[in-house]
Amino acid sequence: MTDRFRTPRLAALHDLEQSFREHCSGRPVQGAPRRWLRRLSVIVRHRVVRRTLMAVTGLLLLAALGAGGLWWRLSAGPLSLDFATPILASAIEHTIGSRHRVEIGGTQIERDNQGRAAVRIRDMLIRDADGAVIASAPKAEVAVSVVALLTGELRAKRVSLVGAELAMRIEDDGQVTISTGADRRPIAITPTIVRPAQGAAVPVPAPDNSPASMPPMRLPTGGENFSALMRWIDGTARLDSDSEILGEVGLKDGSLTVDDQRNGKTWTFEHISFSLNRLPRGGVVLSLGSENEDRPWKMTAAVVPLGNERRLLQVEARKVSARDLLLAMRLDEGQFQADVPISGAVRAEIGPDFRPVTIEGRLFAEPGMIGNPNNPDGSFRLDSAEVSLDWDQTRRTLIAPFKVAAGNNRVTMMSQFDAPVEAGGPWRFTATGGSIVLGAREPGESALVLNRILMRGTFDYASGRIALSQGEIAGGGVNLAMSGTLDISSGEPVISGGLAGTPMKGALAKRIWPVFVASKVRNWVLANIHEGEIARMELAANAPIDTLKEDGPPIPSDGLSVEIDVAKAVLRPVDGLPPIRDADLTTRIKGRHVVISVGRGTVELESGRKLTITNGTFEVPDTHPKAPPARAQFRIEGPVAAAAELVALDRLREASNAPLDPATSRGSVVGQISVGLPITRDPPKGSINYNIGIDVTNFVAERMMLNQKVEAQLLKVSANAQGFQIKGDVRLNGTPAVLDYRKLRDQPDTEVRLQMTLDDAARSRFGFDVGPALAGPVPVRLAGRVVNDRDSRFNVEADLTPAAIDNLLPGWVKPPGKPNRIAFMVVHKDKTTSFENVVIDGSGANVKGQAELDANGDLVAANFPVFALSDGDKASLRAERGSDGALRLSMRGDVYDGRSFIKSVFGQSGDHKPKKQFGDLDIDVKLGAVAGHNGEALRGVDFKMSRRAGQIRTLSFASKIGRDTQLTGELRGAARGRQVLYFETDDAGALFRFTDNYARMNGGQMWVAIDPPTADQAPQEGLLNIRDFAIKGEPNLDRVAGAANAGGKGVAFTRLRVEFTRTPGKLAIREGIVRGPAIGATMDGLIDFARNDVRLRGTFVPLYGLNNAFGQIPIVGLFLGGSNEGLLGITYEVSGAPNAPVLRVNPISAIAPGLLRKFFEFPNVNTGTQPPDPNLTSRAEPAR
Repeated sequence: MTDRFRTPRLAALHDLEQSFREHCSGRPVQGAPRRWLRRLSVIVRHRVVRRTLMAVTGLLLLAALGAGGLWWRLSAGPLSLDFATPILASAIEHTIGSRHRVEIGGTQIERDNQGRAAVRIRDMLIRDADGAVIASAPKAEVAVSVVALLTGELRAKRVSLVGAELAMRIEDDGQVTISTGADRRPIAITPTIVRPAQGAAVPVPAPDNSPASMPPMRLPTGGENFSALMRWIDGTARLDSDSEILGEVGLKDGSLTVDDQRNGKTWTFEHISFSLNRLPRGGVVLSLGSENEDRPWKMTAAVVPLGNERRLLQVEARKVSARDLLLAMRLDEGQFQADVPISGAVRAEIGPDFRPVTIEGRLFAEPGMIGNPNNPDGSFRLDSAEVSLDWDQTRRTLIAPFKVAAGNNRVTMMSQFDAPVEAGGPWRFTATGGSIVLGAREPGESALVLNRILMRGTFDYASGRIALSQGEIAGGGVNLAMSGTLDISSGEPVISGGLAGTPMKGALAKRIWPVFVASKVRNWVLANIHEGEIARMELAANAPIDTLKEDGPPIPSDGLSVEIDVAKAVLRPVDGLPPIRDADLTTRIKGRHVVISVGRGTVELESGRKLTITNGTFEVPDTHPKAPPARAQFRIEGPVAAAAELVALDRLREASNAPLDPATSRGSVVGQISVGLPITRDPPKGSINYNIGIDVTNFVAERMMLNQKVEAQLLKVSANAQGFQIKGDVRLNGTPAVLDYRKLRDQPDTEVRLQMTLDDAARSRFGFDVGPALAGPVPVRLAGRVVNDRDSRFNVEADLTPAAIDNLLPGWVKPPGKPNRIAFMVVHKDKTTSFENVVIDGSGANVKGQAELDANGDLVAANFPVFALSDGDKASLRAERGSDGALRLSMRGDVYDGRSFIKSVFGQSGDHKPKKQFGDLDIDVKLGAVAGHNGEALRGVDFKMSRRAGQIRTLSFASKIGRDTQLTGELRGAARGRQVLYFETDDAGALFRFTDNYARMNGGQMWVAIDPPTADQAPQEGLLNIRDFAIKGEPNLDRVAGAANAGGKGVAFTRLRVEFTRTPGKLAIREGIVRGPAIGATMDGLIDFARNDVRLRGTFVPLYGLNNAFGQIPIVGLFLGGSNEGLLGITYEVSGAPNAPVLRVNPISAIAPGLLRKFFEFPNVNTGTQPPDPNLTSRAEPAR
């Protein structure tokens, strides 16, 4: 209870007493902090103090609750404070001066972009004395001066326009006008700070009492413009300044549109924050930046007085876009841009004359792209760059060392700028020291170091002229010298100068070619010209610099001149083709015209074959278009094998489809080639045009066409983008022919035209050997298309008039000179060959149809609905190969002329043996009538045959001949298991007349047996037996037989028996005997059907029955004439054509009896012929 009445004074006394006691007792005295805590606890326990603390705590809690409620309220939207609107408007008017009137639509509290609460006014307007709007904004933030508020005065400290649109206009004379609002009335105007256009008068700053207009003066220098700018900033920084600018103004989240009247460019900056603040002790701070999330940037400039009328200028930049800086400096015309962020700081001391006394700073460039944004080939990526600035007015020099890194490339150099002694004079600059390192472009390539660099020149700001008096770049095998000027006085920069280089490697020249200079030509050179040595290089230019840009206007014809001589270069004109090696190149560029001449070069293929290139030119008439067209032409020489390998490459194979195999082609080529192509990285398909004209001499190609060898003394080869053509007189497998071989690009087929005359030897070489069936020359025209290596289609026309045809088809016979032609289409596919639209006409023949062969040349199917080999024929022929491999041949018709067929059966030559057999064969023939010789015909012909493995298995034949006499045939069994063909009729004379074997026989019962034909054409043995027939109209026989007055009945015979051997085209007769009541005869000899010749001999035996009786006497009969002759006889010979034989007799033989008659016989023509099989009679004799 006593503590409640303790006062602070008594507490102090108690503390003092306690301390004294502790000191006397030796205990440590409590420290000062502890004593202060004890005192504070005493003070807090005082009633008045406790109540005061409770009141303050309550106020703080109330303030926190209010702030929290306000924050919650603002989350729902702005809070209106319209009662403060007049007060804020008055405060702003007081700040900016009485000449302006401020109108505010309302006041509110809302959140800003950072989420903080801010007092903002709506629909703010600032009007001048005339009532015109000079500034407007949908919103503005206002900061009130706390110091003025304590004095009872409400004054705006800062006004920031929110979301306003600010416009900056740069006039031709460099004056800058800043405005906002719909009327665009200026709120700030700067003096002229940039040199006006040529010829314009430049006003010089004068005192206020100077006249308004001054006579034209000289153009201001850069230093004077800088001084004018600093005077304007200094006037803005003064507190008593009355310049036409808001004292403290800002822009938040607005837009800035810059309209540069000097070059007509307009660009807009979005999300811009801007502030211009005057410092209390003088000075001004200008801040400009963007809070864009994608790429924020900021730039701040501050001017602070230092005393003695000196000022400090500090500029800081953070990620400012170099593109925008180039726009502001009028160095970006749209084709060259630098998308590079720049950061750095510059500090300068400004003297009383507003000129810099010292400058120091560093600027950094971060990674970005530099070049033409519309042309990736003309751009490069900058990794980093750095430049330092050091200016001292006493030495009047600006030293600026810099370094640049781009990929593997590095540039390090020292530059120095010397100020002129007299105002307005030119600046001198020097760049030297350091090095340029160009990294390797390809694997295995070393870096190029240029370590001897010197650049000297002047820069005359007043005349707008930059002159390079001496320029040298050397190192690593490179030695360049240059000089020139850049004139910007006319507003359009013009560059003039020259460059020369000493001999160097071509690879070095490509590496020092800047990426942004003629990038199209540069890219083509980099990709298509390799190696080589530059013997001479000279360059001269005198043209506006815009014309040298990739997308600039066309360069004048005399604006650029380049001459470069290169030796032993490797040139690749077209991608995908082998390069031209060891080429001597001469490059000439005049304006937009580029010509590269190739004196001589070699194209070496993978196989080692070579082609020689001479007199070549590569020309670009106009490099200005986006993909400038170019043309190249050159002369080519070399072997055919190398040319064949060249056109077989993937790049040319589709267009050429040339039928040449390098391994089997020989000859020489000489020709001229022209190529047109666009200069672009990936030429589109069809954009390359070419024209080729080549002469091929002593040409030989195996299996070039129709799988045949082609030879030619001279061939003409022409090709272009639409296709190619080969023409000339050739020898196709040794046969003279005229060739026309062409291929169109838009067609998949290759067109072939061929004219030649095939004789017997040529047909044999082509595999068309048909022996005597076709003899003589045959002119042939072949025209068709080859789809690919396996598919082809040809139209064939052959004139058969000069040829002789002998059963080319069964029954087709034609002598030479008789008109006839054949036409058909050959369609060769992968496994089949079809003969379509076959037409044979002329000389009575009329055949139409089609046929198909397999890969082995065997007949698969045939259909001839019209099969007429003679006038009047009405027949059709079909053939089809069955699943068992047998070919089934079917013939139907009403009338068929069989005379030629008969001749083919009996008269086939033995000198020719067919190369192909039909194999298994089934024949089914049904004809109404078959015309034969001598007016005879077969009626109701029904013939069927089946052959397997080369042997006839079944055969049946039925017809009528003569006066409805049956003629039959069949395959019969004979002795020893053998088969024979057996034919029988009761009118042998009609059959002999039908076959044109002998026309003077009448009647007779005949049967004939003969061995079936075999595949190897072995001799066929046979037996002919005829009974009861007569021979009429044979005068010599009538005389011998004494039947001249027999009433026209002729000489009668009771039997004829002949053994014969049939070989192809011939019939050998032996042991032939003819018996009759009045006369008999023996015969042997040879009938040659191929030659249409009969050679028979024998003996006529008169009174055969009595006369032969002497020959039947044993032993003695052999000497009296033999078993088949008689004691008396007359020898004879039959010769000539079978249808008109001539009979000759030897009368002397009549007086030579028996064996003596042999001395008077005619010669035997059957010498060397094998005798017939003695078993033939037993196996063929019919049972009667």
